[in-house]
Amino acid sequence: MPRFKRLTIEEARTLNREQLLDRIEIEQKYWYRLIERGQIRPGDDEAYKVFTQIMHAAIDPGRAASDTLALIEGEPVNKDYWTKPLGELGDL
Repeated sequence: MPRFKRLTIEEARTLNREQLLDRIEIEQKYWYRLIERGQIRPGDDEAYKVFTQIMHAAIDPGRAASDTLALIEGEPVNKDYWTKPLGELGDL
């Protein structure tokens, strides 16, 4: 299996949520495997913090809840959330 490339803040700012979701899932599996096996090395803590910052910016539970409520109430949902890069939206 080819080694994945860790996400950086700079790269995540150029990607939209649709582009980030698969990358986040792959990196999340990587970190959880390291944590589960106790294989975290010195210096990994900063890289993990960057990853969690990106993940929390991309996966906004409050936004999911408000969009769901808007859909139920028949209100329009802003599609920019999924299609514009996080940096352009100011989310990262």
